[in-house]
Amino acid sequence: MQLGGLVTIFVLLPNLLMFFLPPTSLPAQASEKSSLSVFMEIVERAGQISAFVIPFFYPLKIQGSLEIAILAGMILALFFYYLNWARYALQGRSFRLLYQPCLGIPVPLAISPVIYFLLASALFHSWFLLAAAIVLGVGHIYVSSLVWQRARAPLETVR
Repeated sequence: MQLGGLVTIFVLLPNLLMFFLPPTSLPAQASEKSSLSVFMEIVERAGQISAFVIPFFYPLKIQGSLEIAILAGMILALFFYYLNWARYALQGRSFRLLYQPCLGIPVPLAISPVIYFLLASALFHSWFLLAAAIVLGVGHIYVSSLVWQRARAPLETVR
């Protein structure tokens, strides 16, 4: 196994919380989605699949100070990602916490993994991963922003 797959594994680990600690206070589902929303969800999924799979084909090599700096940035983005997952788990698992800004950063659970994968593309010197991270960023941040708008609106909740 190429150790690059660890990049994907580390970003997916906290998502297991959704199985064991599902969110509470779910907003009502949107009755209809615009064609742009549906298209952006497809873009998001394509970016996720690509960004999650591509690292498995690269070795994880840290050879110089540039790679060390990139790895430090990845660790910082991952730490911020984990911090927001911890906030979700420790503050009542409200659905809103999955999208609520943190330290002034909007939709942090969407932005931090995008930054993480952009940095990983530099670490692996991979144009393919860079393209996947950009596609992921466009789709994931757009879709997460829409969900955040819906989640913070005073809508009927389902438990």
